[in-house]
Amino acid sequence: MSTAVHAAAMAEDAAADLRRRMKDKRAAIERRITDSRDRAAAASSAFSAALLEARSIANQTVSNRAKLSEQKQHLRKLESDLAQALSVQASRRSKHKFMTESISNTTATNEHLRHLAMDRRSTRDECMNAISNQLKDIESLEAESDAHGDKSLETALMWYDKFLGFQVVGGEGVKFVFNKIDVQNPDKKYSFCIKLAGERYILVWCVPSVDDAEELVKDLNCSNDLYKFVRAMREMFQAATISGNLLPSSFCPDVSSITSSSFSALSLDSRSEK
Repeated sequence: MSTAVHAAAMAEDAAADLRRRMKDKRAAIERRITDSRDRAAAASSAFSAALLEARSIANQTVSNRAKLSEQKQHLRKLESDLAQALSVQASRRSKHKFMTESISNTTATNEHLRHLAMDRRSTRDECMNAISNQLKDIESLEAESDAHGDKSLETALMWYDKFLGFQVVGGEGVKFVFNKIDVQNPDKKYSFCIKLAGERYILVWCVPSVDDAEELVKDLNCSNDLYKFVRAMREMFQAATISGNLLPSSFCPDVSSITSSSFSALSLDSRSEK
C-alpha cells in the first residue's frame, strides 16, 4: 500500500512538475507571442512610417520632376534668350563695324572732296583771273574796234554823200535820199522811206516812183539784206532816169507780207557795204 501511495505521490509530483513546466512553457510562449506581436506592431509601424516616408519622397519626387521640367523649360527659354541676345550682339557688332568703316570711308571721301574743292577753288580763281584779264583785253579791243568802226562809218557816209549823194534821215521809218543820179541835174533828189512793222519791211513811199519796187521789198523780206536793197533802189532810180519812166510818187501802205528775221538796225556799216 505504501508503494502505491508512493507511486501515486510520485505520479502527482510528476504531474505537478509537468503542469509547472507546461505553465512555464505557456508563459514563455505567451511572452514570445507578445514579443512577436510587439515586433510585428513595431515592424508594421516602421513599415507604415517607411511607406509614408516613401510616399512623401515619391510625392516630393513628382513635385521635383515638375519643378525640374519647369526649370528645364526656363533653362531652354534662357538659352533661347541668350542665343537671341548673342545674335543681336553679333548684329550690333557687325553694324558697328560697318558704321565704323562707313565713317572712315566717309571721312576719307570728305577729305578727298575737300582737297578737290580746294583744287577747284584754286583752278576757279586762276580761271577767273584769266577771264578777267581776257575781258579787259576784249573790252579794250571792243573800244578800239568801236572807235575804228565809228570812224570808218563816218568816213563811208561822208564818201557816199560826197560822191553818190546818199543820205539817211530818221523819222517815221527811215528815209533814204540820193542825188548825183541824173547827170543833167546832179542836185535832183530821189528818195524813199521804209519802216519795220513787226517782222516785215514796208515801203512807205517812193519819190519819184519806180517800177518793181514791190518786188525789191519782197526780196528784202526774204534775204534781210538791206544794203543790197538800197543799192538796187539807187540802180532803179538811175535806170528809170535814163529811160524816162519816172512817175511823180507812190505811197505803199503795205507792200509785202513775207516775214523776215528781226530788224536789228537800219544804219549802214562800211564793212557790210564792202
